[in-house]
Amino acid sequence: MRHLVILLLLAALAVAPAMAGTLTLTGTGAYALQIVGTAPLLATTTGAAVSGTITLSPGESLKEGLTSTFYVDSQARFVSALPRPELAVDTTKLSDGIHELRMDVSDGTQLAFSTGGIPIHVVNNSTVNLIIGQTGGGNAPFVKLYRKILLREIVWFNNREADLEKHAVVQGGRVFITLTDLLRHVGGTIIWGPSKSYVLAERNSVKLRFIPGSSRVYVNGKRASLGHSTWRSDSRLFVPIRPVLALLGVDTDWNRLQGRAYVNTP
Repeated sequence: MRHLVILLLLAALAVAPAMAGTLTLTGTGAYALQIVGTAPLLATTTGAAVSGTITLSPGESLKEGLTSTFYVDSQARFVSALPRPELAVDTTKLSDGIHELRMDVSDGTQLAFSTGGIPIHVVNNSTVNLIIGQTGGGNAPFVKLYRKILLREIVWFNNREADLEKHAVVQGGRVFITLTDLLRHVGGTIIWGPSKSYVLAERNSVKLRFIPGSSRVYVNGKRASLGHSTWRSDSRLFVPIRPVLALLGVDTDWNRLQGRAYVNTP
């Protein structure tokens, strides 16, 4: 009887229309982006897990005279002068894994504000599993269905998927990872500087000094550039993985088809 109930519920789930969900998220910028989905949306620690078609719009109506531009993976998809523009994105045309959304708002030729990069986890295929749990007791048990998101990391070390405390994100065409997670996989030490104004990292006699919010880095005391600014989130420093590992003498390869960064430690 129990198995029959589960099968009937799964059959009903397969034919029933999915209820829409709405999430309002912010990235590294201060402005919010609203995401509406034709399938349930699930909030994650770094953004949202999505499937099907999603519609993007500003968190609140814009003032007249402003122009908004929507980006998906740093590519401009839609430009509008409407106070409440909307962009529909068919996520089935994106590969499963992590992608980035962004909306920039300009006043003439000047950037007024931005949502900053907002990571989304596309889970249309094998990364979404239905988990069946039974709760209750007595004469009135019931079956509860919920979704479990199995996120695949975009960074692999020595051909093994990374075990990351914070998920890596793609921003401005670069893969960012926390310095803590990075050194945990390749080896090294990390020290926060006085008043948290800088971060020190060391591996195999190479000493790096990072300035949060800046692309500057000091390598054994000599100034260099990472090409992209680091940033702080939840007491962790996110750094662009390829230039940092290059300074440490570690190779990184990007597999475009798989959407993964492969790190090979000596």
